[in-house]
Amino acid sequence: MNEINEKKFFIVEKKKYSFTHDNYSIHSNNVYDLTTAVKKLLALDTLNEDRKNTSYHLQEVNFSMVDKPLVLTEEVKEEQSEMPF
Repeated sequence: MNEINEKKFFIVEKKKYSFTHDNYSIHSNNVYDLTTAVKKLLALDTLNEDRKNTSYHLQEVNFSMVDKPLVLTEEVKEEQSEMPF
């Protein structure tokens, strides 16, 4: 299997608001392979009636930070030992 097919992608929905900052959310809270993500992105864009304020984008999922165990620093270990519970 080639490397690009193994990558996973989020579809990010960006909504613009005139009264606040832009809002970003992960569409349907799922990850997809590239082919599925592009198909869904095109469908969402085609059905999007509010292109001025809503847009969709692909974001590659990066597991590099979560595939390694977290290591507590000495500072965190000391803070945990001081907790009353």
